[in-house]
Amino acid sequence: MVTMDKFGKLCKERMMEEVLLRFTKHPNFIITSFMGSSTADLESLRRTLKKSSSNFFVVKNSILRLIFGKLKLEEEISKIDGGMGISLCGDDPVATCNILVTFARTHDKLKIKGGVVDGNRLSSDRIKQLASLPPKNVLLAQVVGGIKSPITGFVNTLSGVLRKFVCVVDAIKAVKEKAPVAAEEVKASDLPAPAA
Repeated sequence: MVTMDKFGKLCKERMMEEVLLRFTKHPNFIITSFMGSSTADLESLRRTLKKSSSNFFVVKNSILRLIFGKLKLEEEISKIDGGMGISLCGDDPVATCNILVTFARTHDKLKIKGGVVDGNRLSSDRIKQLASLPPKNVLLAQVVGGIKSPITGFVNTLSGVLRKFVCVVDAIKAVKEKAPVAAEEVKASDLPAPAA
């Protein structure tokens, strides 16, 4: 028979396993404090984050401390204070940062505490800087444009050289076609006498 103490411990272990599994599947995350935010505001945030394949969940502080300890994120433990929400980033961590920073501007109860992206610990200021970057697809287009530009210039330069070469060959051809006609018009009496 399971007593209440054992049941509580079992529930806590299950919650830890679930949260730990989420962190291992999504190693990029942002830590927020939401104390005083309404449930409707948090649901609105969840819906917005879902569009960028990110999600937001609330976790007990004691469990979050244990998880950060297991993940060797001891520096992040100091950020745990009050009601904590974790936003797991999807494919584009910059989009997640942008959504959270925009939401925090209009909802002053939500505070961005920090985060981890690609194994790097981020302060709230760094997350705000990331939020100001353009979306991933725009950055990729800029990179491709930057790579394409010199190649396009090189191809245009080569085609200009080839174009000039073809013009020179055409000019030589035209001169040679006119040259035999001119030679036929010259009479034998006009040629100089051979040397003796």
